[in-house]
Amino acid sequence: MKVYLIPGLGADRRMYQHQLNIFPTAEVIEYFLPEKDETLTSYAQKMGEKIDTSQPYILIGTSLGGIISMELSRILSPHKIILIASIKNRSEMPLLFRSMKYLKLHRVLSGNTIKKFNKLMIKRLDSRNDSEAAQIIRQMTEDVPGEFIEWAMDAVVKWNPPVEYRSDIIHLHGTNDRLFPFSKIKNAVAVENGSHIMNMTLGSEINRLLLQAVNSH
Repeated sequence: MKVYLIPGLGADRRMYQHQLNIFPTAEVIEYFLPEKDETLTSYAQKMGEKIDTSQPYILIGTSLGGIISMELSRILSPHKIILIASIKNRSEMPLLFRSMKYLKLHRVLSGNTIKKFNKLMIKRLDSRNDSEAAQIIRQMTEDVPGEFIEWAMDAVVKWNPPVEYRSDIIHLHGTNDRLFPFSKIKNAVAVENGSHIMNMTLGSEINRLLLQAVNSH
């Protein structure tokens, strides 16, 4: 069965190096620059045009990619949807993110400023001996356009989907996820000590859970 991987914000196929070992024929749907004032729904529809719907397929989305997958579930019929370190609806979003819709605090931050914050996170990874993941994130951060980060932040903050799409979503979430705290996530498979980038730092464990999810009935 065809597998499509949708990366997180500011990421590309490099973040899935471990997952491509178990899904070597998987297709990574890469991001592109949105139109001015484009909604997340409209953007997801364009990403969906890259999916071959003539055969059964599985969507695996990480972080922003999981949110895109949830949007796609409204217009497409994937055999399965698997989220990694993401959210299924607005109620799982941290209060700060929900507040930003009205306070517009994120508008103060430029894409390049957010990239600098990413670099601080990379230093923390290096200090924890996750140097391989740190190097990949460093490269991806340098390559992503600042204007895409600004658009994506605004689109996510405004995201307000229906609470339920379908009841069979498989959600893998780390207990140490600081961007989307585990305490707010419902009906997820807990990954002990998993961070927001656990598919990179806990590759073997995430791959085990992904195979289990893909092969389940």
